[in-house]
Amino acid sequence: MSEKSQIQVDEKLVKDIASLARLDLTADETAMFVSQFKDILDYVSILNEVDTENVAPAYLSSSSKNSPREDVIEDSVSTEDFLANAPQTKDDYVVIPRVHVEQ
Repeated sequence: MSEKSQIQVDEKLVKDIASLARLDLTADETAMFVSQFKDILDYVSILNEVDTENVAPAYLSSSSKNSPREDVIEDSVSTEDFLANAPQTKDDYVVIPRVHVEQ
């Protein structure tokens, strides 16, 4: 990898990724992941050495075509039945824990 595009793996990066994944890592786990992330990126950097000069970009991994079906309106579960299975509701809505917390 060139020095410009090389990702600097450190404890801050690992902690940021762990935060996004909602993981509480110990100091030992953080250090372990720093080492493992560096090893993974070093291994994957081998791909930068592959000569792709005469290789056409591949945008799709499959040649199959999408065959959309007709939209058909079907009966669904009533709001009352749906809300009866929710752990917490308010009015006609399901209450869930906050997902995004400002830091």
